[in-house]
Amino acid sequence: MHDEGREQVTEYYPSKSGTIGALAFCLLMTALPAVVVFDNGETPPWRAMAGFTMLLFGFGVCAMAREIVRPEPTLVLNEHGFTYHGYPHVAWNEVEKLRLRVGRLRSGGREERIAEVVMRDPDDFRARVVALGDAAAKRAAPRSLLIVPERLPVPLDEVLEAMRRHHAGLLVTEAGNEPQFPPAPPRSADRDMVESALVSAFTDMLPVGWQFSVLWFSLVGDEGHAGIQVQLDGDDTDDIKPDEEVLTLLNRLKEVCYDQMTGTWLSGQIALKADVDEAQFKLSFKEIPDWLPVPDADECRRELAAYPRAGDEIPEWMRERIS
Repeated sequence: MHDEGREQVTEYYPSKSGTIGALAFCLLMTALPAVVVFDNGETPPWRAMAGFTMLLFGFGVCAMAREIVRPEPTLVLNEHGFTYHGYPHVAWNEVEKLRLRVGRLRSGGREERIAEVVMRDPDDFRARVVALGDAAAKRAAPRSLLIVPERLPVPLDEVLEAMRRHHAGLLVTEAGNEPQFPPAPPRSADRDMVESALVSAFTDMLPVGWQFSVLWFSLVGDEGHAGIQVQLDGDDTDDIKPDEEVLTLLNRLKEVCYDQMTGTWLSGQIALKADVDEAQFKLSFKEIPDWLPVPDADECRRELAAYPRAGDEIPEWMRERIS
């Protein structure tokens, strides 16, 4: 392990015992053909095979010697994140938590505690592994990123403490002892009633001959935007301004969708097709459309004051706006 105070970088290097053993084996396999083959007057094919074997393990000797003289760290920690054994750099804000569990190691088959890195966006991380990781990491891309003790020179608990020093907000849980959140409550009758009334009011606004229509909306604090796009017979389209009834029902929908953990929606859309009875609702609790201006800090504060939510459910753009 190497710890640089001012730069706040902690590095862990693999144990040299395995590398030394591999070096001894490669040296033996490099020298053995010279003793067995070249000293006994073997035929040219055997000599060629022996020469190839010596060359192959000679490369192994060079690789093992380099690993001993100039080893590469298995794990590097800093204030921004960590880099682990052939994987792309992981920022702390990408990590949802570390889940400790018991796993069986490949070497010896014994069971050890390992740390599973649970990503907030696992698909994005897998894509980066495929693009930037080494060959072994790419093969393991479909699986979770595991920090295993066999690649570390110190106990796993010591590594976890170092990770907490670099990122005090790191969440570490034991598999099986993780906090159990109650199941999401069933949809309230109020929400069903509001959605039904909203679809009815939305439909009443549509002109004769409409084929497809979308009601889009966004409401953060007191700043709201909404519009209706209508496709008529043929390729004609039209834009309609929602009436007061629709806007009132949208405000009511925001209230009945509120959850203490995730807050309520910030934007959404309702799609209707003339030949389909059921409307399609799409609500976003974290994003607003790209074409709308980003709400200012006061509106973000009003939103969180009216509809508080868990800290990790606050969108990053809203955090930046408030700060």
